[in-house]
Amino acid sequence: MRIGEFAKRAGVSTSKVRFYEGRGLLPDAPRSANGYRTYDATDQRIVTFIDRARALGFSLKDIALFMRRPAEERRAKKGLVRALEAKLAEIDVLQAEVQTRRGDIVALLTELRSGEGA
Repeated sequence: MRIGEFAKRAGVSTSKVRFYEGRGLLPDAPRSANGYRTYDATDQRIVTFIDRARALGFSLKDIALFMRRPAEERRAKKGLVRALEAKLAEIDVLQAEVQTRRGDIVALLTELRSGEGA
């Protein structure tokens, strides 16, 4: 399928497809006789994976490192599980920091509101 149809099926823009190709995340698509790029279901799975990983907070660098691993390693899922566990730990730290900051703001608001009548 051509890039417009492919992008629509993958739920991304054509510029995002080209961006992923330019970054080496998506293999260069073969070209038909008329010069149009052609994409298949494998390309769609790759784009879906990249977008999902980005939505989960992985950087393009992280994704590229994972994509460069041998196919057997990617299918084994062990590396992906480790990466997800690390991302979860990172989110837990961020969540704790946000909770602390929230508590500080609530305490300051309480302090300021109690002194409003003065």
